[in-house]
Amino acid sequence: MSAEARPFTVTDLLQQRRAMSPCPAPDGGRLVFVVKQADLDKDANDLQLWEIPLPGGAPRQLTTAGTVNCEPAFSPDGSLLAFTSNRADGRQIWLLPAAGGEARQLTTLPGGASRAVWFPDGQRLLVISSVFADASQDAVVRERIQAGKDRKASGKVIDALMFRHWDSWLDGRVDHVFVVDVATGQAADLTPGPWPAPPLSLSGPPDYCASPDGAEVFFTSVRDAELARSTNVNIWRVDSDGSAPPERVSPGQGCNVFPALSPCGSFLAYCAMERAGYEADLLRLVRLDLDSGELVELCPGFDRMVMAPQWSADGQWLVFHAEDHGRTRLYRIPATGGTPEPITSGATDRGEALSSDSATVYFERQSLQGPPELCAVPLLGGEPSGLTSLNAAQLVELALPPAEDFYYEGAEGLRCHGVVVRPPNFDPSQRYPVVFLIHGGPQGAFGHDFHERWNAPLFAAPGYVVVMLNPRGSTGFGQAMTDAIRGEWGGACFEDLQRGFDHTLASYPFCDPERMAAAGASFGGFMVNWIASHDHRFRCLVSHDGIFNTEMMEYLTDELWFTEWEFEGVPWENPTAYRQYSPHLHVEKMQTPMLVVQGEQDFRCTGAEGLGLFTALQRRGVPSRLLWFPDEGHWVVKPANRELWWTTVHEWLARYLA
Repeated sequence: MSAEARPFTVTDLLQQRRAMSPCPAPDGGRLVFVVKQADLDKDANDLQLWEIPLPGGAPRQLTTAGTVNCEPAFSPDGSLLAFTSNRADGRQIWLLPAAGGEARQLTTLPGGASRAVWFPDGQRLLVISSVFADASQDAVVRERIQAGKDRKASGKVIDALMFRHWDSWLDGRVDHVFVVDVATGQAADLTPGPWPAPPLSLSGPPDYCASPDGAEVFFTSVRDAELARSTNVNIWRVDSDGSAPPERVSPGQGCNVFPALSPCGSFLAYCAMERAGYEADLLRLVRLDLDSGELVELCPGFDRMVMAPQWSADGQWLVFHAEDHGRTRLYRIPATGGTPEPITSGATDRGEALSSDSATVYFERQSLQGPPELCAVPLLGGEPSGLTSLNAAQLVELALPPAEDFYYEGAEGLRCHGVVVRPPNFDPSQRYPVVFLIHGGPQGAFGHDFHERWNAPLFAAPGYVVVMLNPRGSTGFGQAMTDAIRGEWGGACFEDLQRGFDHTLASYPFCDPERMAAAGASFGGFMVNWIASHDHRFRCLVSHDGIFNTEMMEYLTDELWFTEWEFEGVPWENPTAYRQYSPHLHVEKMQTPMLVVQGEQDFRCTGAEGLGLFTALQRRGVPSRLLWFPDEGHWVVKPANRELWWTTVHEWLARYLA
């Protein structure tokens, strides 16, 4: 930061480049990665492949065709780079020769293709493609997709749940795992049937892997009749030639994800949740002996969510990342089990990838002082080194003050966490307006990351103190704290937040108690709606895609396991739990000016929530404004809409906090 640093702006945010998805070449000579940047002219987020020599050097751009080039994966011998691109036929897998030359299209699947994973011999790939539940043949899928485009009627005939998800209507298609021949492009469906493999949102890369001999494939799938209510993701095994039906290898009814095979092929490491119907149960790292069936928990007592384990090349170590007290760290653990050892101690470190000899771990690092850049760290200990600095010229101009962690006592003596971000050009002798941010989930957390949307430095830029609170329900502080939100939305959790407000004002005298605002999205939006009728200390509020009627949410949302877990059943059997903390039943007490933001394509917290809230505020005569996005879902993604979002939010805060 220079001596004449200026405040951060939304234009700065949209101009930034985010380095992601490091992919080291097998020979260790270079690293390919993805750069994401907003393109205001195209009103889209542009993703392109870049490369950097190792151990370091000047990065250069590899791809320019299309607006999406991502998910790079080197072949085992390093001669080819597979990646997903939208340059032709939707999103398909393309192959780029490592020695140079033009990329060639490998797949032409009518449902597209993505997430390429190589077989060890380099002759085949695993990919995901969308097919119809009762048919996956190319000709049939292509014909049905075209028929849907040609159909003049716009009506949808629906017979069962789930019929829409996040921001998309489902048309009878599901994802399946395909095996693709690299020489011919021929593709075969390994997971035929009505079941999604991998599931819609309960899993994530790596979703599948091939055995060292290439004979078997392991993948994740939900195979319950009621997909909208089930979190029972399991790991399945199938012959790579599709000669036999899949068999389940993970026991239990909880969520089992991130399968990773040991280099010898005898052990399967993965992450397991014990409780069915709960998507935020502790993800435990386990190891399954594929010969004996013995299942071992590798780090019992490690009270953190283990994410995306990877084996070292010698099979001696497993590497993963996990949230911990508002930060995300990389860890290693012996493959035989033990206590996880942190490899990094940065703000937010994830997206890890091991070198072919596993001596080095490449990863994404970000903080509240800047977006993701790539770093490297020795697996067995040492200091990380930076590899990219794509935003260095911009960041040196910006006033991005350091963030400070604090802890306070919430309801029932619970130790809660918060982060305070001071305004640019901070003067401790002055008093500043305060903006409290409340995270979504509710099983989520605010941390030291440079968020693309709820960006704390950009909230602080006009001259505000920004406070991010992690009450009960937050992740990264132990499973008991995550679980404690159930049934306590407007009860103990609300008290946690109120105590956090009080603690902030008592601990930081530069905070002006007469000029405060609160803002949140999703569950954070619910809490803002609850605050509107239960805590009148704020000058104004911002509620983004927040829940207004908790009872109706069960009937309107897409993933029913969420509401049925949080409110311990269904509304007709347990109405009290649904109505106990529903903001719509307390409209008569709402009086604080509120900005309501809502995406019409949000099928998690639907448009009815935002419209109902705005109507209630208007009917009550409460100063209010509705920012409605007909083309956005739960998040505001398009660059022009993000610019409008920030402009509108800043105008609203300035009106009441000046």
